[in-house]
Parts: sequence; C-alpha cells; structure tokens
Amino acid sequence: MELDLRNDSENKYLKLHAMGFGELLDTTFSLYRKHFLTFLRVSAGYCPAMLIMISVFLLDDPVAWGPKVAIWIPTIGVFWGISVFVISGLVFVCAEVYLGRSIKIEAVLRRVRHRFLRCFAGSLLIGLLAVLLIFFSVVLFAAISGPFLGNSSDFFDLSFIFVTIAILLVIAFVMGWFATYGCFFTAAVLVEEKSGNYGLLRPHELMSSAWWRVVGVMFAILLLRLAVGFIFRIVLGLLLSLTGFLDTMEFLQTTNLTALWQLLTRQPEPSFSYLLIFFINLGVDIFSMPIWVIGGTFLYFNQRIRKEGFDIEMMATR
Repeated sequence: MELDLRNDSENKYLKLHAMGFGELLDTTFSLYRKHFLTFLRVSAGYCPAMLIMISVFLLDDPVAWGPKVAIWIPTIGVFWGISVFVISGLVFVCAEVYLGRSIKIEAVLRRVRHRFLRCFAGSLLIGLLAVLLIFFSVVLFAAISGPFLGNSSDFFDLSFIFVTIAILLVIAFVMGWFATYGCFFTAAVLVEEKSGNYGLLRPHELMSSAWWRVVGVMFAILLLRLAVGFIFRIVLGLLLSLTGFLDTMEFLQTTNLTALWQLLTRQPEPSFSYLLIFFINLGVDIFSMPIWVIGGTFLYFNQRIRKEGFDIEMMATR
C-alpha cells in the first residue's frame, strides 16, 4: 500500500511505502539533490567542531601531558556535542521532508535544542559501547594472529585468512550497528518525541528479527558515502596537483579517507598545503555526511512501515 503526502515546498507527492535497497538509495540521492542547500546548511555545523579540533591541536604542542589531557577531554566532548547536534538536525530535516512538511530551519533548531541532552547522552552511550566492541575485536585479532605473524610462512595460512576475514566482518558489523542504532535512536527521540530511555529501546523493536538485513543495508550506505567522498577527493586532489598547488605525495594524502584525522595527529607544523588539504577533506566530509544520515532516516521509516504499518497510520491520521 502506498500513501501520497503533499510536500508544499516542492509541490510534489511523496509515497510512503516499504522500499527495497535500490529504491532506498535512489530516494536518498533524489531527496538530497532537491534539498541540497538545506542539508548543506545543517551539515556545515560540523565545520566549527573540526576547526576547534585543529586549533587545539596546533596550540597544545608546548603543553605538558597532564594539562594536554585536561584540554583534550572537554575538546572531544564539545566535538561530540556539535556532531550530535548536526546529525540530529539532518535526521529531523529528512523526516520533515519525507512526511511532506515544509522545512523551517528555526523549527529544526528549536526541536534539536529542546531534545539535545537526550540525544547527546544516548549517542554517547551507544558510541562508547561501539568503541569497546571494536577494541575487543582488535585485541582478539592481535591475540589470534600473533602466532601466525611470528612465523612468516604461516602468514598466508588459510586459518589466518579466515580469522582475519571474520574479525573484519565483526568490525564492519559493529560500524553498521552503531550507525543504525544511533540513527534510529535519534529519530525516535526527535520524530516520535520519546524519552531517552525509550529511544534506546526503540531500535531493538524496529530491528528485531531483521538485524542482519538492516545493519547490512546501513553498512552499504556507509560504504557508498565513503565512495562518494573518495571520488571527490580524487577529483579535487588531481586538479590541485595539475595546477601546481600540491605535489604527488600531498595529492595522495588528499585521497586518503582518514586524511582529516591523520592531519590532526601527524602534521608537525602548519603550512599552506597542510591547510589546503585539511579544508579539502573537511569540505568533502561536510558534503558527503548527509548521504548516510538521509539513508539511515529512510531506513528507520522503512522499518516502521514494515513492522508497524506506519503508512496506514499516517493515512488514518490524515
């Protein structure tokens, strides 16, 4: 069953129905294209967070280890808070468009600000759990692979390859699970206006009996976002290399998907090329961030339609 909802801002009809993977991706890019500037304005809030990080990094070199820890703990807290605020705003904008409502940035900011503490505390708990799972996966991998690494002839042993693939799959699942759980939690708190405690239980309700499919779809969306970012990094880095702004090694640095974080931790001194690469990667991250958030929000509504008949509920409401 399909339900048409009028979108006054676009004078279009959006259809509420269960979508397959291909249709979900097509709808994600279609919505992002139609409301590109709106999503980009919200996503640009990520920029101050990264500027705070780079400012602290460039200024903390002469500071001793103790004060440095005292500086970085609140800095990371501020970064996490801004990131949660931005992602929450993107989720709410996507939900408003999907439900056929007009987008008002003031209303978005008001809703996110009113429920920010719930989103911040819940996402922090989910994030810590995901980090612990990834950490134990890496430790397990190191413990198992240690004997193989000690003997180079066993490096390509089938059992070692099997263990490596298994650990990588666990890490991939944790990443997909974290993104899915966090997105569903945020949507429950903002869209359904539920409490933080209920929001933490809501993803389990929506994903029960379909964990692997839902998490797999989310992981595919994350990979697609990384692929889009990689393509833009290649194009921008190549153009700057051909025009003489960057040399070959600096060009390769712009194509690294983790270049933004590596620049914060490995660059000894600021320079023009350093700042140029930093802002290229920052711009690409800001541009590509809405892709996975929109896809995750659509996945949230998709599960509500499949498990709860949300499309019928909306029809009865209207």
